Amino acid sequence: MKSITLKTKFARRFPDPVYSQAKRYVLFLAVTDVPPDIPREPNPREQNIDRGIWKDIRLHLLNKEGIANTFHLKNKGITIVADGLEKAGEDVYRLILDDTQGIVDGGHTYQLIQDSLEDIRRHNEEEEEPIQQFVKIEVLTGLEPNSIVEVAGGLNTAVQVQKMSLHNLDSGFDWIKEELKEKPYFSQLAFRENEKASYDARDIVAIMELFNIKVFPDGEISHPVRAYMSKAAVLDNFIEHPEHYKALKPILQDILVLHDTIRMDAMNLYNALGGKRAGNLAFVEARKRGKYQFPFLMNSVGEAPEAEKRLSVAALFPMLAAFRSIVHIDDNGTVMWKTGSFDKVLELWKQVGGNLMLATQDTNEDVGRKANAIGRNKNHWRTLYGIVQTAYLRGKYA
Repeated sequence: MKSITLKTKFARRFPDPVYSQAKRYVLFLAVTDVPPDIPREPNPREQNIDRGIWKDIRLHLLNKEGIANTFHLKNKGITIVADGLEKAGEDVYRLILDDTQGIVDGGHTYQLIQDSLEDIRRHNEEEEEPIQQFVKIEVLTGLEPNSIVEVAGGLNTAVQVQKMSLHNLDSGFDWIKEELKEKPYFSQLAFRENEKASYDARDIVAIMELFNIKVFPDGEISHPVRAYMSKAAVLDNFIEHPEHYKALKPILQDILVLHDTIRMDAMNLYNALGGKRAGNLAFVEARKRGKYQFPFLMNSVGEAPEAEKRLSVAALFPMLAAFRSIVHIDDNGTVMWKTGSFDKVLELWKQVGGNLMLATQDTNEDVGRKANAIGRNKNHWRTLYGIVQTAYLRGKYA
């Protein structure tokens, strides 16, 4: 656990209207009191404050534009997921964080403040009218560990979705649409804002990222962890380097089928190998009402299999990415399965699925049974990649 001191005269606590164990704290800190060591790893986007809009915001922060000292009224602030917030004295609070927690929204604001502190302090030493800016900080406590990535993604969705819609308008997803338009699940895919669907273009791009052998050719060195951590980063790379993803067109339909096959079947393979009560694992999601659907396994009349439980994305993505080890580029420059057919890929999955689940459970224990930490664990991605690679080399699939 990590402890960070927050100094403020203005703090309020609010209960969550749905989850009794969760609480929301709203604090206003002088920007000069914002600590420099709040972790930013849960935030799904890299911070780039060189863009024009952030240069303009910095002018307001430094009172060079607009009404002085109104930064807290113009900026939505910083949101932090934490284990707890304790009162430690008069106008002093102690923020308690584990290694999966920190800033989930407002990373750009935080970076902007840190980069501007020296200018603010210099101004306050030299000028008669000091800069007295404040920033709103919201602290969320009592959240389920599995929900952190979902909360971060929700808070950061607006910019991503706008970018997705603009890229769709620019015909950037046309080749994906062309490849999938005849599939019965095509109506379940959204490519612009306000379309209701099971998945959107960002999801499809993130799934393809798991097989991006142009950027991640060697599983001993690097893995596409960013597919789990940041849809925004993957979408940016898709827009900048569409050729990396278009190369996967020959196996795109197979990848989506494998995605839902693993997500639905993994628990059964775990139990068959001797694992106990797979449905109770921290990285398995369960519905209180209704069932999960697996649209990429939909039949020709639009019927998709259903189940009450499924793998969380944190467990699913490293498992699915492990099959990148059996993808290669042939002599014609086409991305293909090393097995020669997708049926043999599914056969390999049936063989190794239980072992992949056991390895995931081992990692789950090592990281304190927090699903979010599984998805971020590079060693775990490497381990699963090795399991699939070894099984392929020892088997007769080619």
